[in-house]
Amino acid sequence: MKKILGILLILIIAALIFALIYFKGFGGFGKDSGEGKKNDTSASETVDKAEPTTEAGKDENAAEITVSGHDYLFNNEKLTLDALAVEIGKLDKETEITITSDDTAAKNTVDELTDKLDELGYKNYKKADK
Repeated sequence: MKKILGILLILIIAALIFALIYFKGFGGFGKDSGEGKKNDTSASETVDKAEPTTEAGKDENAAEITVSGHDYLFNNEKLTLDALAVEIGKLDKETEITITSDDTAAKNTVDELTDKLDELGYKNYKKADK
């Protein structure tokens, strides 16, 4: 009889632990605890919500190219220099191009970009301050 009561007690305790975890009994652990149900204002969501406003307010005669390491970022895409040249070629020659480089940008990568812009006939570009 003691064995049956001991097994029954262990089963009840296991069921309680499972129920508490599954139904968020232990301080946020359990199902749906990692999906942000309580705090819907995370930084990434705030940025995503703000992007359409930024895109809509963009000047049609302006473009921004970001240089990060040895990569070129244009219109939220990572491009090679040749692919970037094709995209830039679609822009008007009077378009004001801003070149932004982060701390990891290689100097020769920025120089290659400015040489390519000169080669394509775009003289209206500037390097933004960090």
